[in-house]
Amino acid sequence: MRKLSSSRKKTLGSVAVVASLALAAPVVATGTAHAATKVNIKGTVSCARFGDDVVPDTITVTPQKGKAGSDDLPGDDPVEEYGLKVTGIPKNGTNATAKIACVDSDDETHTYTKSFKVQKPATGTPQVVNFK
Repeated sequence: MRKLSSSRKKTLGSVAVVASLALAAPVVATGTAHAATKVNIKGTVSCARFGDDVVPDTITVTPQKGKAGSDDLPGDDPVEEYGLKVTGIPKNGTNATAKIACVDSDDETHTYTKSFKVQKPATGTPQVVNFK
């Protein structure tokens, strides 16, 4: 059996460390690039398109990637404020659909949808989206 000199052992050890780091780097980069986050969304909802006696009842935001969030509204005024949270949103954002349910004075439900991009604001404040 051949004996290796200590300098040759150090060189082989360094090569092994560099090879290990090279293999691990893509895994670390992938984990960071796909990290998900929660996004708070707030704004106003209007049901005026359906008439004067129609008020907002619920809003549900469903992102293409991530988990949906919703808010039940009081239904007292023609325009209501809402606030909800969606989770699992990629750091670079994702497209989403908001579904707004409105109720009229005869207790009939009317709905409409709007598409938008969910993206966490850089300042850490909620994303503001108003729906008419």
